[in-house]
Amino acid sequence: MSHPKRVAIVYWRLFRNGRSPSPLPRQRKGPAGGHAGYPAPHPRNFLLGWGDKASFHICDVADYDSPANAFQEVWDKYRRMDALCANAGIVDKSSIYIFDHRGKDELPAEAKPRLHGRGLQGGDLRHAELAIHFMRKNSAPGGGEGGGGEFHEGYGEGVEAEHIRFNCVLPGIVATKIIPPEMVAAVSFECMTPISTIVSAYHKCTDDGSALCGEAIECSADKHFMVPRPEYLNGRVSRRATTVWDPLFKMYHGEGSGLPDAIP
Repeated sequence: MSHPKRVAIVYWRLFRNGRSPSPLPRQRKGPAGGHAGYPAPHPRNFLLGWGDKASFHICDVADYDSPANAFQEVWDKYRRMDALCANAGIVDKSSIYIFDHRGKDELPAEAKPRLHGRGLQGGDLRHAELAIHFMRKNSAPGGGEGGGGEFHEGYGEGVEAEHIRFNCVLPGIVATKIIPPEMVAAVSFECMTPISTIVSAYHKCTDDGSALCGEAIECSADKHFMVPRPEYLNGRVSRRATTVWDPLFKMYHGEGSGLPDAIP
């Protein structure tokens, strides 16, 4: 997939590290849609030196409709979408250990995750749906997404047939402004991961000719490691439990999976 201009949506978290403005547009000649997540303190000033290669679009990643509006703005401006780096937001900040409930007889209160824009249902799924929707509208359908956790494996298989690749970049400990400096100081230097390692991992996922899909790249110090998928302990018998049965897939999603190993 080769295009003279490629467009990336990059959530604002990637800009707040104070080191590298973006993992995607930096080495591209075409324009890139800079997609900022909430809160965003005057990022327009940061983008002034980029000219028409980047633009700022307000988006509250904790809101359901705000990302959709930002995606639409980027599409209306550039008329294509090639990559999404969904890196904004904070994972659950609540605690499941209920240390403060020791010695109490009553049942603990219902767990209510404290999220800011992430979480599987409210964040990752919604953003992935938006990216797929617009990537399908490209003149040559296709694109790349960066996600997290184990989400990349199943999701990647489902969209690969449409030339949309979904991968996961797993960063090591990076000295960003979002973590306390005391935490950084407590980690030995050789265990820190520079921003350049994260950036080059994103390039691996988005470069023309890349065949990566449904894969995870572990970024550790200055190295990349492809995370192997665990083997099935009972071979094909265990494999059968995760193999798609196409009639059920079609029942849920409205059409066949297109997976080569799907059971008809």
